[in-house]
Amino acid sequence: MKLPNILFILIDDLGFGDVGFTNKGSPPGATFTPNIDQLAADGLILDRHLAYKTCTPSRSSLQSGRLPVHVTETLKVPDDPTAAIPYNMTTISELLSAETEYTSHFVGKWDAGMATTRHTPYGRGFSDKSLTYFSHKNDFFTHNTLQSGCKTTCETENPGNHSCIKDLWEGAGPAVEVEESRAGDFVEDIFLDRALEILQNESETSSPFLMFYSSHIAHCPLQVPQENLEPFLTLKDDESLCSAQTPYINPVNDGSSFQCRATYSSMVNTLDTNVGKLIEQLKSAGEYDNTLIVFTSDNGGCVKLEESGGNNYPLRGGKYSDLEGGIRTAAFVSGGYLGRKGERTNEIIHIADWYATIANLAGVKDLKDYRAEIVGLPALDSRDQGQVIFEGGESAWKDEPLFLSSEAVVENEWKLIVSGKVNPAGFPGQVYPNSTSYLNAVDDVVMDCSEGCLFNVVEDRTEHHDMREKEPDIFNKLKGMLEEGSKGFYENDDVLQLECEGGVGDGVNCACYLAVERWGGYFGPYAKGE
Repeated sequence: MKLPNILFILIDDLGFGDVGFTNKGSPPGATFTPNIDQLAADGLILDRHLAYKTCTPSRSSLQSGRLPVHVTETLKVPDDPTAAIPYNMTTISELLSAETEYTSHFVGKWDAGMATTRHTPYGRGFSDKSLTYFSHKNDFFTHNTLQSGCKTTCETENPGNHSCIKDLWEGAGPAVEVEESRAGDFVEDIFLDRALEILQNESETSSPFLMFYSSHIAHCPLQVPQENLEPFLTLKDDESLCSAQTPYINPVNDGSSFQCRATYSSMVNTLDTNVGKLIEQLKSAGEYDNTLIVFTSDNGGCVKLEESGGNNYPLRGGKYSDLEGGIRTAAFVSGGYLGRKGERTNEIIHIADWYATIANLAGVKDLKDYRAEIVGLPALDSRDQGQVIFEGGESAWKDEPLFLSSEAVVENEWKLIVSGKVNPAGFPGQVYPNSTSYLNAVDDVVMDCSEGCLFNVVEDRTEHHDMREKEPDIFNKLKGMLEEGSKGFYENDDVLQLECEGGVGDGVNCACYLAVERWGGYFGPYAKGE
């Protein structure tokens, strides 16, 4: 039997309520995702697909097959050598490259480390074709990093501005040719063109492929070409607070008349158009029928009004919170290989589970990460969820604790959060943000769960009712699970030798220094290793 192609569409900060297939019955002007919605309708909607509450831990979990509590929970910038996946963990693409005939490709946002070449997509097994950026966010048009520790080494007219460093990397080196030929282009157009090229080339070979299409949308800054924005400027009931983290919308629009929901919606609609083009390419190349498509966000939408315009309706909270709005993602599987259509499941699947699920689909027999075990790193947590996806069976997590973070655990329908500050914790409406959001912002609400909050997230997915007092036995059981599990929690503690140790002066960020002195103004590896 022919092995399936796997197209993994990973979205950045997409809100649970920002797509039509989850925000059913929303009024006109709330969602603009016809291609994504059709793809979901043609497949299996994953109603309880879980991730971490922020991007780096989720992405590290996905690639490494560990729960975030066993790889990293921190949101460190890539110029920190302990950011993201530890050096000696094996990723899914490395496994497939070593054990199968699959080709592996990565296009888009990485955010899973860059300390050495081994930390990059190229070093992690995506050696066939990779075009990426490393940071949490970059400028969609200049392709400069917007979030790093670089403060003093950039030799420009504004030496204190870290955003003068390009963040675009191709294979094993800076994407100089891409940047020179596509300078100023919307980065999503660049990524789409590369992905379409890969799909076309793969249709001319006999080997199956794994491709991650990892969009920068819908993470801030909220930037989009003017022609994409224009149709959305007629939306009413909008606000402008999210302009705080967006210096301009596009080269011809400085954002002086910022409309947050209009801009965010146009970005998501641009994503939808791009997804439609990917599917069209698969079909025209005759590859759709043998392709499994996975679609998910890396976490819930960001509902901080001064940062973004996400909406997780009807779920409570958002990015940065262990409430469902932060960790339950808009997700589905589709494609001709799936063999199911118009269905949905409420079984738990965690983003870490794609490691084992993909490996088993690819025919990998031995999932042990021997390299990691030798140096004492946590073992794989990933569970093969093929029985859920293809057979309508139960989750591989049934009756077992799944640690969402060091402060939250879920078992079956029950979730426990133990944290003195759960934020954001408000409830959005179907159309959010809007002109009155600042009066009752989702981000303004803080929950005190220092003694523990217990929710039945199947019967009460909006988390209106804390069941701690009504279900003391379940509360104590989950609390004990969290306390016991915490004994094995791990945070990346790599000690790497930096390439510029002892040569650039005290207090100089090595990654920032080498970006200028070695990589020609591009973010790239800065520590010794493979």
